[in-house]
Amino acid sequence: MRVAVSTKDGIMLTNDHFGEGEHFLIYEVSKEGYRLLEKRKNTSPEEEEHGSAKKAQGIREILQDIPVLLGFQFGPNILRIKDHFLPIVSRKRKIERALELLCNNFTAIEEEFHKGRGKVIILNAEGVKILKLSEKNAKDF
Repeated sequence: MRVAVSTKDGIMLTNDHFGEGEHFLIYEVSKEGYRLLEKRKNTSPEEEEHGSAKKAQGIREILQDIPVLLGFQFGPNILRIKDHFLPIVSRKRKIERALELLCNNFTAIEEEFHKGRGKVIILNAEGVKILKLSEKNAKDF
């Protein structure tokens, strides 16, 4: 499964919303582990307003071939991207640790991936929590 990670320094997940990272690191992830495939520059436009549609469109274009997004936070644009990607919110900021958690919970994430879109996965040391996205709960993850 290919996963895009949002980062500014290549070590930590972006502390801001997913779309604010300077780069996206693209990984191939499985139960057995992960490996870096490539690094893409985030060329999406700066937000004119919080949760702008242009920003969401820019992210969709950059990552159109990557089905899973792994970040520390997602903003209100999560509603615009939820039908195109499976967003995963990691409660660990170090990329290496977040990817290890993803590998450790790969079976549950893969099952959810095949069920369709419209949900977000919260990933922490205890496992995964799956939430259906709606206007009410999608202010900021």
